[in-house]
Amino acid sequence: MKDVSVAGRYAKALFIVTEKRGETARALEDVKALRPVLAPGTPVSRLLESPQTLLSDKRKAVQSTLETRAIKVVALFVDLLLRKRRLREFDTIVTEFEALVERQQGIQRAHVVSAVPLTPAETERLHVELEATTRAKIRLTSDVDPELLGGAFVRIGDRVIDRSVKTLLESIEHQLSEVSV
Repeated sequence: MKDVSVAGRYAKALFIVTEKRGETARALEDVKALRPVLAPGTPVSRLLESPQTLLSDKRKAVQSTLETRAIKVVALFVDLLLRKRRLREFDTIVTEFEALVERQQGIQRAHVVSAVPLTPAETERLHVELEATTRAKIRLTSDVDPELLGGAFVRIGDRVIDRSVKTLLESIEHQLSEVSV
């Protein structure tokens, strides 16, 4: 499991600043657009991580590139990450920032893991049911785990709804072991 505490602090700081300036939506667009550019292994990230390039040259390159492509607060934020040597965590910071924005908008994230891929109709039905149950907008993502054998489980924040075959069989086994004949 990835440690997101540092990324969470940076994301929260960016969120607070952009909220005060009324630029949260635009900042989210900008940082999401920068994600593939600053991803580890890209030419830009290799340049910014290179010990042969002076920090002052890196900062000038970032400033001149972002001044016309992103709002000022995002350019300053990327500069801060560069100076603090936190650019490797940019993707996690963006994910945490996006979660803060969604939470502010009343959107909850849900993640379903199933034994087989869900059909679009099943996904839509699950999405509608989760929104009705939680009385909130849901952003649903999914994964497939063939080790489940059957069924699925859904995680919404710290809440888990487990309807996997393994869990159901364990429940039946527990109930049968408690029955006296």
